[in-house]
Amino acid sequence: MRLYGMYYTCKMYLETVQNMEIGSKVIAAGPVKYIEGWNEKSIILNELAKITPLRESVQKLYESIPIMYRDVDEFDITETVADTFKEYKRQLVIAMKTIIRTYEAINPQKVAEKEYGFDIKMPEFQNLDDFAGCISDLNFILSQCPYLNSKDASIKYGSVDVGSTWLTFLIAGAAATTVLSNLGKLVDAAAKIKSHATTVKMQEEALRSLELKNEIAAEVLDAFKKTNKILTQNSVSELEQELGELKDGEEKDKAGRSLEKLAYWMDKGMQFYSAIDAPNEIKDVFPVQQEVSYLSDDLMKLIEKRKSKIVQRAVFHKDCLFYTQKRNE
Repeated sequence: MRLYGMYYTCKMYLETVQNMEIGSKVIAAGPVKYIEGWNEKSIILNELAKITPLRESVQKLYESIPIMYRDVDEFDITETVADTFKEYKRQLVIAMKTIIRTYEAINPQKVAEKEYGFDIKMPEFQNLDDFAGCISDLNFILSQCPYLNSKDASIKYGSVDVGSTWLTFLIAGAAATTVLSNLGKLVDAAAKIKSHATTVKMQEEALRSLELKNEIAAEVLDAFKKTNKILTQNSVSELEQELGELKDGEEKDKAGRSLEKLAYWMDKGMQFYSAIDAPNEIKDVFPVQQEVSYLSDDLMKLIEKRKSKIVQRAVFHKDCLFYTQKRNE
């Protein structure tokens, strides 16, 4: 996870972790310690476990709870378990605060308000020429593609994440949501082209291995290229039906070249994401990455079970984390 993602996640969940208290009650046998709302706590801990520097601290806190209680929402615990839980929680809070302070020290000018924008994870580069070529193609896509150009919005470079190859872009203007939505549809179209191009690439390699005569190989390879061109043209036509008709051949050419460049670099590893701090209404513009559990199989089962019953959204308001739930229809 990139540094800003770590910072944002820690900032969002810090107060929630600090409020993971041990309750006390009195029964016939005497005073007893207990934990309630553990299901919610364990899901938050799984989110924090995705942050590599926190993973060990989160693991210790999670595993301080006896295994027979980890899929139970409320349960009694011994004094020893309570003391261990409190100590590991203290260590986790310190680690989260360290990440927050580190990022704020490095990026004191970071804007706190939610912004319309997107993040790009760049591919791994072996040399400077590839990096320069990627930046050049990315500039063409963002500045020349007609579906990303609007008189009411503009895409601006935001920042590069510290110590990584993540780029952030901001979209300013009244049509920011439309431009971001269009980019999401372009990425989807490019993903389809990329899938086909990968198949063609495999066919080309198989063709070369057959050691056909030059003239035969040339004819077949030319057919592959024509197929790719037709696929791109069809993708542009589908975008026109969905996003609006392009006014001339030049615009269609720019849209097609943008798709080809997107597909090429996505095949190399480029990925697009909505900004982590974007407003909720534009969070799902790009495909959601597969969720991974870094704690236990029991937790993953719990998360999947909860997802089958409710759609859960975390809302960060006035420095407090509230959960709203909506039942599936």
